[in-house]
Amino acid sequence: MMKKIAIISLVFLMGGQGISLCIAEHTMNQPGPEFEVGFETCISVHGPEIYVKNIGDATAHNVKLIDLTIHGFIVYNNRVTSFRDEVEQGHTAFTYPNSLFVGFGIFRATITVTCDEGVTGTGSGNGIIFGPLIFVP
Repeated sequence: MMKKIAIISLVFLMGGQGISLCIAEHTMNQPGPEFEVGFETCISVHGPEIYVKNIGDATAHNVKLIDLTIHGFIVYNNRVTSFRDEVEQGHTAFTYPNSLFVGFGIFRATITVTCDEGVTGTGSGNGIIFGPLIFVP
């Protein structure tokens, strides 16, 4: 996770002729969670299995699915889905969306998750649906 901090310094010129303003940017690494999000390969009637891997430097607390946008011939209702209380650094959490999926054909989905630390992660995936049966290659 990268944060930029602006450092402002005043420089007094020789003889008191004037004041010059210099702005410098300093980039520093701050530890925190970071997400890799996508669909796990599966055949399911519960919806596509979503994974969230914490690739950051700290534990993520209260990881939740906040948006699931699907393009294709699918009927579903989008609800907030919790993964688990904590996803530690290097670990992966899996869940199914809290929704009923019915449709026919190929679909593409975008998944957005967040946590208490204010970090969001977005991923996408493709699949095929026949009625309630979903296949994610």
